[in-house]
Amino acid sequence: VRVDIAAGTVEFDGFVPIDAHNDATPTVYLEQTICAPDTREHESLVVTKARPSHIHAALLMIGLEPGKPGSWEFAGDQATFVPPEGDRVKVEFLWTDADGAPHADDPSTWVKHATTGAPFPREDFVFAGSRFVQRGGAEVYDADGAGTIAALATFGSEVLAWPRGINPEAAIDEPVWIADRKTTPRAGTPVVVRLSAPGGGK
Repeated sequence: VRVDIAAGTVEFDGFVPIDAHNDATPTVYLEQTICAPDTREHESLVVTKARPSHIHAALLMIGLEPGKPGSWEFAGDQATFVPPEGDRVKVEFLWTDADGAPHADDPSTWVKHATTGAPFPREDFVFAGSRFVQRGGAEVYDADGAGTIAALATFGSEVLAWPRGINPEAAIDEPVWIADRKTTPRAGTPVVVRLSAPGGGK
């Protein structure tokens, strides 16, 4: 994880783990934007070896304040979304295409609606800051185990949260968001993730 305090940016390396260009399996449903290895690569745009708690610490270094992840409250069959709290965070994917042209993409431009083709709403993430949980007799940073760095669905463990509610249970929210093969780079493409405060300030 690289921190430029003067510029107010955090960067770390990753790659595209999904293959939206495979004609046999072109539909890749998404619940994550960025995840850690051996967690949810099959439904994430980028996977990185950067430790979630280190990303959290780096965001603190550039002056951003965490809040708390979103959650769900249930009353019978009804699920009510409790929004996440925290400072807003701009997420950019920096990558180079096969022709050598550089790109700096908002993650939303890699996502579309599975049936309508509508683009995913463009909005900054929230520095939710994950949470501490008891695991194996010790208190641990939840995202380090769950691998949820920047989530689209609300799991409650994410470092960066999507501000709108998407329930990860298909019985509650039918999955509709997929990787757009027209804009998502091919599997294995290196990506630098850049995080910053929107507009250069909190």
